[in-house]
Amino acid sequence: MTEKKFYWLKLDRNFFKRHDIRIIEDMPNGKEYVLFYMKLLLESIDHEGMLRFNDLVPYNDQMLATITNTNIDIVRSAIKMFQQLSLMEILDDQTIFITDTNKMLGESTSTHRVQRFRVNQKIFSLVQNETQRNVTETLHGTELEKELEIDKEKDKEYVGKRFTIPTLDDVKSYCLERKNKVDAEMFIDFYTSKNWLVGKSKMKDWKASVRTWEKSNGNRKQNDRVDVQPNFDESHATVSEEEKQKMKERIKALR
Repeated sequence: MTEKKFYWLKLDRNFFKRHDIRIIEDMPNGKEYVLFYMKLLLESIDHEGMLRFNDLVPYNDQMLATITNTNIDIVRSAIKMFQQLSLMEILDDQTIFITDTNKMLGESTSTHRVQRFRVNQKIFSLVQNETQRNVTETLHGTELEKELEIDKEKDKEYVGKRFTIPTLDDVKSYCLERKNKVDAEMFIDFYTSKNWLVGKSKMKDWKASVRTWEKSNGNRKQNDRVDVQPNFDESHATVSEEEKQKMKERIKALR
């Protein structure tokens, strides 16, 4: 089966800048002449520039006016002008030959059209996939950022729950709950003077420190708030008399 051929007109982007076309356009009714010429180009595509009604009958002016929907006077004037500018030739058998048609003619078969369609489909598919991938990456990045923000907030909450400096009332209330004999005020003063450090580390749980004091203190009476309490530090370090004196001064300064 013979493949069907398809033709089209390749109109150069500088077509209207050509000297002959500009000359025609500048004449009275020039734009109608140019339009008529372009219609003739299209009519001649299937016959490689030749225009003829059939093998026996050539086109006359009235027939050309009819098939191009152009005024008969425009047709007559335009044909003369086109011949003068070598855009058209009238052969011996009255066949009209449009000289520019072969230069502008493009051709393809049905196979070529199918191939171009498939190529265009592949390009479209690639573009679509790339767009979808970009959208997915953007959404994933947004979700990841949200998750990171949530994690940061959780970390803040966790850090906040790990340790908060207690008030005097907090310590008193906890000591009453424990029914111990720890002096809440001395506890606050002592760790405030130490910047709430246990040894060299930041305190993590003040209630645990109260319980440590509770165990260290036992049921002893707290006659000297300064001399006794330094031994209640979780580090269980031996405190010298000089350090005790410094502690007294620091606590006194805080008050």
